[in-house]
Amino acid sequence: MEILNRNSQAALPKRTSIRFRSVLTEFLLLTLVLTALVVLLSQVTTHEASSRYGILKASYWDKLPYTWKAVSDHGVVREVGPDERSSSRIRVYENGSTGPRFADFTLAHKLKGGFYLFVQYTAPYAYAFILLGGSLFLFYRRRIRRPLRTLIESANRAASGDLDFRVAVCGRDEFGRIGEAFEKMRGGLERSSREVWRVAEERRRLNAAFSHDLRTPLAVLKGRIDLLADFYPSGELDREETLSAISALRRNAERLERYVASMTSVQKLDELQPQPREVELSELIEDLRETAETLSGSRTLIFGPVLPANLSLDANLVARVFENLIVNTERFAAEKISVSFEQSVDSLRIVVSDDGPGFSAEALRRASEPYYRGDETQGDVHFGLGLYICRLLCEKHGGSLTLGNACSGGAEAAAAFKVFEQE
Repeated sequence: MEILNRNSQAALPKRTSIRFRSVLTEFLLLTLVLTALVVLLSQVTTHEASSRYGILKASYWDKLPYTWKAVSDHGVVREVGPDERSSSRIRVYENGSTGPRFADFTLAHKLKGGFYLFVQYTAPYAYAFILLGGSLFLFYRRRIRRPLRTLIESANRAASGDLDFRVAVCGRDEFGRIGEAFEKMRGGLERSSREVWRVAEERRRLNAAFSHDLRTPLAVLKGRIDLLADFYPSGELDREETLSAISALRRNAERLERYVASMTSVQKLDELQPQPREVELSELIEDLRETAETLSGSRTLIFGPVLPANLSLDANLVARVFENLIVNTERFAAEKISVSFEQSVDSLRIVVSDDGPGFSAEALRRASEPYYRGDETQGDVHFGLGLYICRLLCEKHGGSLTLGNACSGGAEAAAAFKVFEQE
């Protein structure tokens, strides 16, 4: 398990079946195998050292100062020569003892004998410490300390707000499952963080656009108020100028009122949740056709064919998006408005196009932003919220809004909606 940056091209290691065992199972198996190996090696080494030490002692057998004595059946002891050999004879040394006594070893043989004795008595402990202890330490370092360190580093990065990394999971043991759970948590936090950032950025841009558009009516109001305050008390303003100033005040006050209403409407969209229900697609299309005929004015309306189907949608939300698209298209269409439908198992796509001048390069980038009006001069009527509202509603319904220019000329807006599973 390791931490990977999001822009890293390193591939995650492949999972192998041997790693499906738990850490505890691997630990017990390793301990059992190593213990058996330590016992086996200890026995072989001890036996070999003991044998070599015995051979070393036996090499001094004929060099020992002793006299041979024979013991009779009645317990009478007599001395015999070293050339007399009998199975009934035993070695009795000059000091009277019958145990083995050897002459002094040479220095080299003393060192060799001491080494054999040292190996004989310390081999089991050495094997246990080096083989068993060392292997278990390497097991801890690879299978426990490394993933723990990775998880701790990941937790510290997540706590500091840095979520631009991935936790690579290498196995299905306990730490592998913890790593998977941590990666899911990190991914959820990252998505939530990005969504919060997106909403905050959208709100900031919305407020900036709203504040910018308020400056004009506020400047007009301030100018007319200053005019009335400076000249009306002295009677320098005639009746027509006074009425003109009052009319400008009323008109811009109403404009501010509409701005506030539009801002409130957008804020309510953030809390909107789709309410899908099963609808007959042909009935929905017929309702949309009636709406389009009402809103398209004198433009020629062309509706594409649609196959009959039952879909789980929020019909009201779809209709609201469609109304905004038709209203926006009607302002730029020259003679006709075309509407087509594309349906699949999990989505419905409505494409509205016109034969007008189409979107400019800047409009393609910013047309769905709040309060964007491009080169519009109808500031008192149009606030530039139609396509922005369409985009919000499409995203609420699990879809998207795509803007472009048709091959034949004119603007084209495609609204996609997710089709929910029918209960």
